[in-house]
Amino acid sequence: MERIAKTTSSTEKVTADTTPSTNGRKAYKVLGSRFELPDNFEIIDPVGSGAYGVVVAAKDKNEEGENNLIAIKKIEKAFEHKVFALRTLRELKIMRLLDHENVLSVKTILNPDSLEAFKEIYVVTELMETDLAQIIKSN
Repeated sequence: MERIAKTTSSTEKVTADTTPSTNGRKAYKVLGSRFELPDNFEIIDPVGSGAYGVVVAAKDKNEEGENNLIAIKKIEKAFEHKVFALRTLRELKIMRLLDHENVLSVKTILNPDSLEAFKEIYVVTELMETDLAQIIKSN
């Protein structure tokens, strides 16, 4: 699984990307990565970045109460090499099949606009307060 580096810099903020996006999606620029998300998701803060992608905290406007806080992981270049594709598939299978309180489960995977535009994957999970690397450092 990917290690996520927690961001602490106040200069690294979420900004609205003014470049037009397609099919009524909102575009955001987070930690140097462009997120194109459906209108029901609103990015709150960057959570971190790692070798395989960027993770943000977001609100799902379709959910009510505490359940509306989620994490969205953007896996970039998921299909650039066979190794990347297999690693991504393995990670998603583990997250989907393991039903354990200490393993994140996939809420949904956002559909791409088209097969031609399918270059990155957006994985929606529950938002956790910390990651495994932070827990290990604390002990």
